[in-house]
Amino acid sequence: MESDNPKRAASKPGHEASYDPEVDMAKGQVAITGVPDAHMKRNFSILSIIAMGYNNTNSWVAIAASFSIAIQSGGSVSLLYGIIVVFFAMLCTGITLAELASVYPTAGGQYHFTSILASQRWSKVLSYTSGIAALFAWITLGASIALSTTNVLMAIVIRWQPEYETKSWHYFLVYQLLNGIMVAYNIFLTNKTLWIYNLGFLLSISTFLALTITCPSRSAAHVSSSHTWGEFVNGSGGWPDGISFLTGLSTPQFMYSGLDATLHLAEECLDPERIVPKAVVVTVIVGLLTAFPFAIAILYSYNNVQASLDSPTGFPIFFIWEKATHSPVAATVFMAALFVVSLVALNAVHQTASRLTWSFARDEALFFSRRLAGIHPSLGVPVYSLLLDGLAVLLVGIVYVCSTTAFNAFISTAVVVAQISYAIPAALLLTRRRSADYLPPDRTFQVPHALGFLCNVVCILWAIVLTIFFTFPTEFPVTGGNMNYASVVLAIMLILGVGNWYAYARRHYHGPRLEM
Repeated sequence: MESDNPKRAASKPGHEASYDPEVDMAKGQVAITGVPDAHMKRNFSILSIIAMGYNNTNSWVAIAASFSIAIQSGGSVSLLYGIIVVFFAMLCTGITLAELASVYPTAGGQYHFTSILASQRWSKVLSYTSGIAALFAWITLGASIALSTTNVLMAIVIRWQPEYETKSWHYFLVYQLLNGIMVAYNIFLTNKTLWIYNLGFLLSISTFLALTITCPSRSAAHVSSSHTWGEFVNGSGGWPDGISFLTGLSTPQFMYSGLDATLHLAEECLDPERIVPKAVVVTVIVGLLTAFPFAIAILYSYNNVQASLDSPTGFPIFFIWEKATHSPVAATVFMAALFVVSLVALNAVHQTASRLTWSFARDEALFFSRRLAGIHPSLGVPVYSLLLDGLAVLLVGIVYVCSTTAFNAFISTAVVVAQISYAIPAALLLTRRRSADYLPPDRTFQVPHALGFLCNVVCILWAIVLTIFFTFPTEFPVTGGNMNYASVVLAIMLILGVGNWYAYARRHYHGPRLEM
């Protein structure tokens, strides 16, 4: 089916590789209306988009950064079995997204899927809900990675300057500095240095291999397998073991934060309907292949991981690395590598979040949409969308000044709203009975109907589980300092999202629709 609009089909001078969703998706699959022209070059090949997706999730790094949550909520049992449980749930989620991305490869990702799958009556409100949830997920993910990167840097300082007395505002200032640097890098350099993601990928994998080999081989500790795999340590102080286990899943779930990254870069990819679905599924699989061995290696490197929670650096994994290697220098080198990898991840998150913001503004869902949807003519990036995302991450960081457990809240919020944004199109796909009208049989990525149905159901159920248990406080007694502020952040998001809907989006927003 060819486009009958020559203007849409024409390439733009200087943008020969620009991607027009309506034209590409009309060839042999489906025809969509309501997706404006894209004005960004297609730079990502299959390898570079996989590297980009990996840099967003960086699963073993996520385990290292949030190690204390799982250890406090069940110990090694919670971490190891939690990784397996989360892998199954997120593989189902990834397959759901991949199937839809093979038919509808646009920067809108899950909210465009929702707009297309929903009935005319509900399309607008449901796709807006999915989109605003995804946008908030990326903002809080950016905040969590910025704070994690800050924690890595400050831990190194504390280890080598033990007399240094830290204050929460010290962390806040470093957080804002790193956030500002990565926004500026995205504006001026990222499009010219896409190799940074390949470098980040190689450094991450190299560090992972070095850690998983060095720590167990250098460690003199004797670790009991029965304790590691069979003894549940409930450190919550009040929750039953089952609830403690579920709240501890924040750590393994965090390793798949940003799973939808490659969806939002579809309009900058070569052959997106083929490579984006593969990138999503590969991201899930590589996440397991790195996070699970890493977790095993660390847990067998030191026989008292609970003691690491009281480390003066505030970064338990640093304590374990030093004990395992018997060398503060070696542990610091690993931390330095972790810092660089985390910076690349923060850069990737800002890039992805800005593309989602740009797409949402292109569909006129946000105030100042005309500005936010603009692409800088020489830089080739959505500058105002990047600035807005950077500002949002800056504001979210203020929560840290109020509570030292803000990192937990950022993680919980990011994964909850992200999974909700995935579950909405999954539910709509089921209401459409996975019809060939919406999932053409000649699509580039497909699974058997029964498996696809199972994946859609698991995606929805997992969103319910996360929403319920990830807002629980992780320890008792609950105080202002250790409260899980995820519920507060979610309430603020709800107010902002509903406010924007009634003040602007209800009148202006329009998502893509399927031409039947």
